[in-house]
Amino acid sequence: MRRTLAMGLFAALFLMITGSVAQAAEGDVAGKVLRLKDGAMAMQDATPRPLTVGSDVLVGDVISTGAGARLEFSLRDGSVVTLGERATFALSDFEDTPSKENITLRLLSGAFKAASGAIAARNPDAMTVATNTATIGIRGTTVWGGTLDTTFEVALLDGTAVTVTTRAGTVELNAAGQGTSIPSENQPPTAPITWAQTKVTRALATVDF
Repeated sequence: MRRTLAMGLFAALFLMITGSVAQAAEGDVAGKVLRLKDGAMAMQDATPRPLTVGSDVLVGDVISTGAGARLEFSLRDGSVVTLGERATFALSDFEDTPSKENITLRLLSGAFKAASGAIAARNPDAMTVATNTATIGIRGTTVWGGTLDTTFEVALLDGTAVTVTTRAGTVELNAAGQGTSIPSENQPPTAPITWAQTKVTRALATVDF
């Protein structure tokens, strides 16, 4: 728990310094915890709070999971995010108004799976997950991201398309089962390839309950 708290505090401070946490809507309820295995916590304004099934997830939260943990939460538009163990994940922005629709998420460590909801269905450019190497655009789909072996990778599990963008280029995954590797933020993502089922299984094992 101390290690998880330290991770969450570091992540919160990092996001505050870089200006990546939400601004006007910070602290608003964006969703709820659906499932939880072992420990997880959220950090908001340098104040930690343990998460349980049914807990609110707030705009501006930095969520951390412990060893062996899994956490699944929904957002108000029906999007669902699942985190694996030792993940650190920020809900930077969630806006669902007639004038603006936006979901901005950030993965600082660990693995995640995300299934988009109504906002991405209406606006294909409205939901993104930023990582240390790339930004993932989620377009009416289910996507996995995390490190397998030594490289961060992204896979389209189901749905329409996923874009993966670094400083050096963009690729689009547009068929279920396709994946790409991102060696660094200064290199383009690799060309999409269809993953073997064994690799898909390995990826899902990082977030499955």
